[in-house]
Amino acid sequence: MIDDMRHAVRGLRRDPVLALTATLTLAVCIGANTAVFSIVNSILLRPLPYPGSERIRWVRERAGKYQLEFGLGADYYSLREQSRIFEDMAAYDTLTLNWNGIEKPVQVDAAQVTPSFFRVMGSQPLMGRYLSPEEQGVKAPPVVVLSYAFWRGHMAGDAQVVGKAITLDRMPNTIIGVMPQGFDYPAGTQIWRPLPMDEAAQRPRSVMRPMRMVNMLARVKAGVGRRMLDTELSRLAHTIRAEYPKDFETAGFLAGMAIRAQPLQERLTGDVRPALMVLSGAVGLVLLIACVNVANLLLARASARQRELAVRLALGSGPGRIIRQMLTESALLALPGGLAGVAVAYLAVEGLNAWKPLMLARYPAVSMDLAALAFTLGLTLATGLLFGMAPAVMAARVSIHEALKSGGHVQSGGRLVTRLRHLLVVAELGVSLVLLIGAGLLARSFLKLASADLGFPAPNLLTMRVNLVGPENGGGPAASLYATAESQLRFYDDVLDRVKALPMVLAAAVSTDVPLSPEGFYQEGDFRVAGRTPVARAQRPHADFSVVSRDFFHTMKIPLLRGRTFDAQDIQGSPDRIVINEVLARKIFAGENPLGRRILTGENDVNGWTIIGIVGNVRARDLGAEPEPLLYRCLCQSHTPFLSRMAFIVRTARDPEAAIRAVESQVYAVDRNQPVFDVRTMEERLARSLAPQRFYLLIVGIFACIAIVLASLGIYGVMSYLVTRRTREIGIRIAMGAQPVQVERLVLGESVTLAVVAALAGLGGAWGLTRYLKSMLYGVTALDGATFAAMPVVLIAIAAAAAFIPARRASRVDPLAALR
Repeated sequence: MIDDMRHAVRGLRRDPVLALTATLTLAVCIGANTAVFSIVNSILLRPLPYPGSERIRWVRERAGKYQLEFGLGADYYSLREQSRIFEDMAAYDTLTLNWNGIEKPVQVDAAQVTPSFFRVMGSQPLMGRYLSPEEQGVKAPPVVVLSYAFWRGHMAGDAQVVGKAITLDRMPNTIIGVMPQGFDYPAGTQIWRPLPMDEAAQRPRSVMRPMRMVNMLARVKAGVGRRMLDTELSRLAHTIRAEYPKDFETAGFLAGMAIRAQPLQERLTGDVRPALMVLSGAVGLVLLIACVNVANLLLARASARQRELAVRLALGSGPGRIIRQMLTESALLALPGGLAGVAVAYLAVEGLNAWKPLMLARYPAVSMDLAALAFTLGLTLATGLLFGMAPAVMAARVSIHEALKSGGHVQSGGRLVTRLRHLLVVAELGVSLVLLIGAGLLARSFLKLASADLGFPAPNLLTMRVNLVGPENGGGPAASLYATAESQLRFYDDVLDRVKALPMVLAAAVSTDVPLSPEGFYQEGDFRVAGRTPVARAQRPHADFSVVSRDFFHTMKIPLLRGRTFDAQDIQGSPDRIVINEVLARKIFAGENPLGRRILTGENDVNGWTIIGIVGNVRARDLGAEPEPLLYRCLCQSHTPFLSRMAFIVRTARDPEAAIRAVESQVYAVDRNQPVFDVRTMEERLARSLAPQRFYLLIVGIFACIAIVLASLGIYGVMSYLVTRRTREIGIRIAMGAQPVQVERLVLGESVTLAVVAALAGLGGAWGLTRYLKSMLYGVTALDGATFAAMPVVLIAIAAAAAFIPARRASRVDPLAALR
């Protein structure tokens, strides 16, 4: 082995161009694979930073006609009591809190949890303690646990912070603990406090009793397998279903009820997993193309070394010895590429962490660890064997008699080598086509998504949210400032009057929801149409409900299609009126005139809401989601204090970012303790909606470009080799009267033939790829005809362009020099 390595090093020193080319090619491709593995490892493979995290499950119920996922407080207590496989169980929900009593009020992300939450997560506090069993329910004392980031960033790492008070939602809260660094569940949470939920208030279950929605976590007992878990959950679903009154069953709420327990890591990474799998596949294909390219280089080198190899065989080396020598050279050729690949991967990972694309923003920073280095080492060795195997086998098949008889002027590796090089070129072109089609589909999808009709003009729109704290938000007695709907409406009216008076503001409104906001607060529910035959609740139509001020449609510039929007005649005490969007009008009132019809929402609702207008559709939560049926209700007619979380929408005369400070100051002028958060222009929201598609397109597009460059170099190398090998034949053709254009056509024809064969093979591979791209496409089918037709043409054109220089060189062969 030492002799093999010494000979390999000496041989590569004699061919530095080959060594440098292979090293650079492999460095880029191995580095890209290592970087992608680091992403996958950091997000999908590395255990969560909680002890025994593999036993933590996210528990959810599913039932009803639409199989909606939910979690009910009453069912949480039943599961906790009756389960035989859960070591412990916890409930939680998320909210935002207003941090008051400081120079500029701040909105903080918080979670309300049961005391068992921290036990289920398996973490101990860094300082102080976490919640005790006595600190739970609606009468729990106002205590909080801080996150490490909040403690360091806002409390300056105060070592004496435990026992101090912090004002949240206008109430003093005692700090009882600080969680350690890395504890971040739910993601981004800064403060944990007791969940205001009592078992007595959740039971007995009743249609007339409001039931609290919660998220549930459980720690599974050690040794519980998947089959045992599924069996127990099926039993629990049957048991809990029997606890509900018959009216739930009659209403269709319990149809198909099931309970699922999903590993927490799988739950947290479910939305990004398909993208990372596609990313891994794409970068793997690029590495395969690099291996093919290097194999072609080594085949050419082996052809030039036939006399040397023949002498080795003649002196007693066996085929196995030759193969070992060639594979040693391949491994040594791959080693510097692997080492350089580590550097490339490190730079790529650092760049990714600095860029932090939106789709990865809520995940931990990507890092390279020992697993990534081990992956790189294994990949380097596997790559060396992969691209070195074909040249090694061909070298062992050298004919001693023919090689020595040639006197050292061998230019051909034989017909078998030529066919093998053709096959390798077809393979890399075919793989390149797979990536080209993937990039083409994503590009068409991105363009369609970017040009999708929003339903309103996005430029010059500014949006921001406020969260008015009243008793219904858990604010307690100190939050009585906004305890009624009238006090909340007065706040919004005062701020709107001030904002509209600003010189740069054209119009302003408030709404419960902001278009293109995945975190929107649309109310969703079923309804009836007055005058129609009653149907079971499970069969009733559903729609989203949004509460808006009178100027909302004018501010957003949503077109009015029929009827009117809200105006001065719509006030408290007047008949309730609503505006519906075009989707609902078309879906529910097809062939009818909706104006004047009444919508009934509750079981005992007899008056309902009268439809007064139909407006255009808007993209509500997601740019890629088609508009859903939507009902608009006027803020001026709201009777209940549920309007605490609203958004201000402001249309400005110029750049809306320039108006941010002025609009915020009007909110503080009305209430200096009221935080303003989620401040974004509508164009920012549009960019965030496009971010996942842009990320997919950028990554796959980069890999497709690398693949095409490598494939072009590969076909250039093969055509150059064939021209060199056929110099004598070409000289004879020219001597017999062949024109330069005919010689060029001969070489280009061979290149195009290889590209056509590769295109046919690549189309099959691309058809398989589309299964994984379906969820990433918008407005484009996975088997889009235009893309599948255009990309093979692009591939053939690139192959012809890569062969152009060898073809020109062939057409200029001097027949006398060739024949001599």
